[in-house]
Amino acid sequence: MHLLTREGEGFEIRRNPYMQKSCFRLPTSGGREQRGAQVDYASWKDFVDGKRAALDIDQALMDSWSRCRSQAVDPAPRRCWDFMPMDQMAGFTTTLERICGEVESTAFEIIKDKGLLITITNAEGRVARTLGDRDVLRMADSLNFGPGANWAESCVGTNAIGTALATGRPMQVFGEEHYCRSHHAWNCTAAPILDPRGNVWGSFDISGPTESDHSRALDIVLSAARALEQRLSKLYCSELEGQMASLFSSMFNSAVTGVLFLDRGGRITSANNAAERLLVGANKTLRGRKADEFFELDTYLAQAKDAVGCDPVPLKYRHGGPLFAQALPTFSAGGDWLDTIVTLTEARPTSPMVSMAPVPNSDRIKGFEHVLYVSSAMRDTIHRAANAARTPSTVLLSGESGTGKELFARGIHQAGPRAAYPFVAVNCGAFTEELVQSELFGYREGAFTGAAKRGRIGKFQKADKGVLFLDEISEMPLSQQVNLLRALEERAIVPVGGSTPLPVDVKIVAATNKDLAELVRQGKFREDLYYRLNVVGISIPPLRERASDVNLLAEYHLRQLCTRFGIPVPQIGPDAASVLSAHDWPGNVRELVNCLEYAANNLSDGWLRAENLPPYLLERTAGAQPAKETADRGFLLQDREAETIREALRFHGGNISQTAKALGIGRNTLYVKLERYGIET
Repeated sequence: MHLLTREGEGFEIRRNPYMQKSCFRLPTSGGREQRGAQVDYASWKDFVDGKRAALDIDQALMDSWSRCRSQAVDPAPRRCWDFMPMDQMAGFTTTLERICGEVESTAFEIIKDKGLLITITNAEGRVARTLGDRDVLRMADSLNFGPGANWAESCVGTNAIGTALATGRPMQVFGEEHYCRSHHAWNCTAAPILDPRGNVWGSFDISGPTESDHSRALDIVLSAARALEQRLSKLYCSELEGQMASLFSSMFNSAVTGVLFLDRGGRITSANNAAERLLVGANKTLRGRKADEFFELDTYLAQAKDAVGCDPVPLKYRHGGPLFAQALPTFSAGGDWLDTIVTLTEARPTSPMVSMAPVPNSDRIKGFEHVLYVSSAMRDTIHRAANAARTPSTVLLSGESGTGKELFARGIHQAGPRAAYPFVAVNCGAFTEELVQSELFGYREGAFTGAAKRGRIGKFQKADKGVLFLDEISEMPLSQQVNLLRALEERAIVPVGGSTPLPVDVKIVAATNKDLAELVRQGKFREDLYYRLNVVGISIPPLRERASDVNLLAEYHLRQLCTRFGIPVPQIGPDAASVLSAHDWPGNVRELVNCLEYAANNLSDGWLRAENLPPYLLERTAGAQPAKETADRGFLLQDREAETIREALRFHGGNISQTAKALGIGRNTLYVKLERYGIET
């Protein structure tokens, strides 16, 4: 043992008997430890920093002492004061019971009668189990080292458990290396236990008095922690397999499409409820029966035996009636035919609600054929956009989120003389201030660190002779707007790192869901750029102003969704049509599509009814009520909407863009609602 002094204060440095490193103890004065006094951390750190290289003190211990100091942990003798009732740890302890048995008992056999104890904690350092020699357990009790105790660094200072959990690595802490003096009589060794996702799940620790035999402690805790991780992974996979099997069974039997699985001989090995209802009626089984009782399979089976992959094959139903069936063979990775999946649907008449006939030829405009409408508001808007497509003039599209601004921009491209040239879309809100110039105008070789070796052309050059669509133009950083203005006025761009202007010929179509004129008044958007963009201003009407288009759009998008999901296309019932027509659609077409997707996942037969639609639609569009009841309903609706927003924010971790997309509304609309309901992100 060596005594080193500095400026009248003593620091005791000794060799760790179990690790090839030195350990340290608290500052001393006059040869006696200053018990109860605050650690002179600055002096200690200066000393250790100067001697660490020579003494090889573990940096992790120094960092731990620094954390303890910053968290104002008292190093004076003390017991643990923070306990949690064990019933609050039931989830952890239940899982631990399922995985620790053999691991714990094997480790105990090795340390038995060596003056040691085993401790297992959760990820927060809460003690869940202790096991060891009786005398050592009694000593641990004097420190309140028992079930529920908090052994994190913030509570009891540097120790193997808390420091292993804080660093995510195995730790050994000996004697005076503990931050708190009451633990200086102990040595401890701990390793974190990781869950299958790589997150810290808990820790396995062996502790005992300094004079006990700790020679095998590190090997034991490492082996035990790895064994527990393996068992935890197996348990996780087993539970996941059970959940997936349950989910698949639920989906399989709740689907409105009938599904059969056939073996290579054409025997039915499995069938869902819908298939049994369509073929043999409820409460009867198809399993084990030959599929050729119901379908003509000979041609299909002959083809499938020699095929290595094919498209679904229609099957003829032997008993007539409006039943459509098709078979799809499945193959192994080696190309061997395994079995067959057969899907069954009832042929259904076309919905009588709204005719899906296209807009009459006399009213169809090139480039806008896919815009569905019957309303005069949308017809007038399309005519204005088609007229603007004929000239090189800049167009500014304004409209709420979900009204289809990009659809109009692409229509302008296709309707004009630039249809054969590129259409390039740019989201101005997706670039940082530093990247705007390089993305729009490109850059030369060596323009900045990380630049491509040969440089790169920007969006303007990619759109040359075509249309450049600047979406969310209001989000362009104010400092970069002057560069865009110069490019529009001079019809030329200068790449980053270049000096020679390059001429470009592009038609600019910009879009915004904000009031640019108001942003100009607030000084958030350049006035000269606003007038340069707003040469031809076109306002796209929200869905509430084209109510006659709602049912047409609903039928079209429902058909698209059901086709994509592989389920029968239902008819939209009068009650559902009434609800759809009465809603004001603040999220516009995007909200409508999301509502229809919700409904498609809740169908029980061949009709889409009001009850299949999202609950908030039913509350919003309920029939006329007495004044008080209407007010109550409005309050409940607002309450429901606020709660829905909160749930979506929690699910997406506070991400505004993902939350807005999930709710079927624009980001700006979401910000308004967050402010209205006082929801903090």
